[in-house]
Amino acid sequence: MTNKKPYRFLISVLLILFTISTKAQLLDSIAIDTVPTYKLQQALKQDPLKVYKLSLKKMKLTELPPEILQFKNLQVLTVKGNKLKTFPKEIATFTYLQELDISANKIGIVTKELGNLVHLKKFIANSNKIVSIPPEIKHLKKLKFLDLWGNDIGSLPIEISELENTLEEIDMRVILMSNAEHKKIKALLPNTKIRFSKSCNCGF
Repeated sequence: MTNKKPYRFLISVLLILFTISTKAQLLDSIAIDTVPTYKLQQALKQDPLKVYKLSLKKMKLTELPPEILQFKNLQVLTVKGNKLKTFPKEIATFTYLQELDISANKIGIVTKELGNLVHLKKFIANSNKIVSIPPEIKHLKKLKFLDLWGNDIGSLPIEISELENTLEEIDMRVILMSNAEHKKIKALLPNTKIRFSKSCNCGF
């Protein structure tokens, strides 16, 4: 009689691998462009594992809706134009996130949870009240574009220099910053295109 145990084991392994592949899908840029962007109520009617792009734009949010945590494959998220005062730590659970837009809120500090988003390519955080970026930004080895336009940042963490060969562009216009600080940032990221407004020569 044929021993069926090895076959059963193989089938079990294949089923596990299939289950994992359906739960974790990192889309390429072409695929991301083809999938729809859902608003929250639309997204809640979909298979949560097939919600890749979510817009929570201009919903007057002071915190993120807990329902969005079910979207494990989320890769593009915008919370632009809300009333967030702190960086939403829940965002760290979206480990496949490639684009994040938190612009036009009232966020003062971007916390260390940002470093969990290791697949992030674009981080848009303009028009907030951000005073600092965490050292953990060094973990974002795929980050290409960083938009900090119109914030209150006085400097960038030295750890950002670990992105000098991958970070292509930073927008730091409309930020009150000295010429000396401009030079420090350029030294940290010699290969990055950095957009500054005219320095204030204000000594900080």
